[in-house]
Amino acid sequence: MRSLFGFSKSEDAAVQATPKTSEKVAHDSAESVENKGDLPAIPPVFDCEPSDGPLQDIRSLSEDEQKVFDKVKADIPELVKDLPPIDPEALKFIDKDVPLDIEDWLTDECIARYVRARKGVYEDTKKALRKTIEWRASTRPHALRPDVVEVENRTGKMYLNGFDKFSRPVIYMYNHKQNTKEADNQIRWVICTLEMCIRHMRPGVEKVTLAIDATHWGFSNSVSIGTAKKFLEILANHYPERLGRAVIFMPPRFFVAFYSLVSPFIDPVTKAKVAFVNPNAVNDAQTQSDNNNSPWIQVEDCFDRSKLEKDCYGNWEFQYDHAVYWPAVETEFAQRKETMLQNEKEKQQAHAQDQGEQQDEQQEEQKQDA
Repeated sequence: MRSLFGFSKSEDAAVQATPKTSEKVAHDSAESVENKGDLPAIPPVFDCEPSDGPLQDIRSLSEDEQKVFDKVKADIPELVKDLPPIDPEALKFIDKDVPLDIEDWLTDECIARYVRARKGVYEDTKKALRKTIEWRASTRPHALRPDVVEVENRTGKMYLNGFDKFSRPVIYMYNHKQNTKEADNQIRWVICTLEMCIRHMRPGVEKVTLAIDATHWGFSNSVSIGTAKKFLEILANHYPERLGRAVIFMPPRFFVAFYSLVSPFIDPVTKAKVAFVNPNAVNDAQTQSDNNNSPWIQVEDCFDRSKLEKDCYGNWEFQYDHAVYWPAVETEFAQRKETMLQNEKEKQQAHAQDQGEQQDEQQEEQKQDA
């Protein structure tokens, strides 16, 4: 699974990311697109259009899991007490003016994901939630600055763009466009991308889809064990139940053979999310439905070809242009920050009003007692 998020053999040394301003994006965009030709730049799609299509079913909690959910929800005041300050190291990479988002993050849907991920065990669910709450408070993943991670996607190796047929955000991954020099910053870009996906999920959607072009996949695209372990721990601990489907296009034979060997040892829930696609195989014996044990599916099982990038064998003429994509990322971040600041201001005003009303009531009661 290490190569699924586009990691390369990058140094594990703690080299600080060099901030990059949007003023230089246009200059660097020539490196970001291969064979672009004269096609006009197409802007990325971050917002899901209203659709009559089906949403993927989210498993309801069992009766026992619901009891755990209710118990954990009652513990929320305890879970959010005495939060740690921002980690000094994290301050190098975040916008410290972006408010903490724990209240908006800790929804019923969020609690239910942790209950499912921890197999309905109360103590495990509570500990996992507290661990993530502390992580979000100290590292502020939702406040990662675009200028910090900009260098990671100048080549267009991994990015959010559009939605699958179930309205799940799609993260495209082109491992052969690898350009990472510093492993920790690549992890930040993955986290930044996941946070963007979550922000743009329509109601009823909780998962993302990975569209992975494996045409040029090779062992040179894999990552050191230390870096892979760190990323997978973050994914499992702080983004549970967020992967809907990992669709691997044109996987090489050795990859398929290796997967066949290890798949019996993979958790059945995880294994059901991994799919292989050979777009050139139409209705052949290899392509099977999601209900069968075979990982092979057809493109149409997960995507509308008109909304799937051509580089992933769809019909959408989108080609990554850094000079177009990155300003959209910066705008999305700025708008999100503005919204959060406004919401925080309104909360503070409402709190002050409540306190004023309480004081008035207390004074009135004291008058009556006198």
